[in-house]
Amino acid sequence: MAFRALTSADDLAAALAASHEQPIVLYKHSATCPLSTRARRQVQPIAEGAVPTYEVVVQQARPVSNHISSDLGVRHETPQVLVVHNGTVVFDASHGAVTTTAVQEALQAAAA
Repeated sequence: MAFRALTSADDLAAALAASHEQPIVLYKHSATCPLSTRARRQVQPIAEGAVPTYEVVVQQARPVSNHISSDLGVRHETPQVLVVHNGTVVFDASHGAVTTTAVQEALQAAAA
């Protein structure tokens, strides 16, 4: 698998629906931020695995990013990674706290 682009409210709704089947990862990326590039490399191994991993490039889909913040009740940040299970955020990290290990641990806890 790879990152799945979220570019519309319908895409987000489908991703949140998928979170009722298994935990998912939402990654918010800034195409102009070096820290986002580092964080994306941390999320990449998750995206290449079996966990549905969705990416919002904020400059291209700001309304989707806004929906994530309002619908899920999280403060907007980039880079930001969320683990969502059953439509609820169970893990939220941004900036330097976005690590492969932290996301994997959150996914394991959500699936337990």
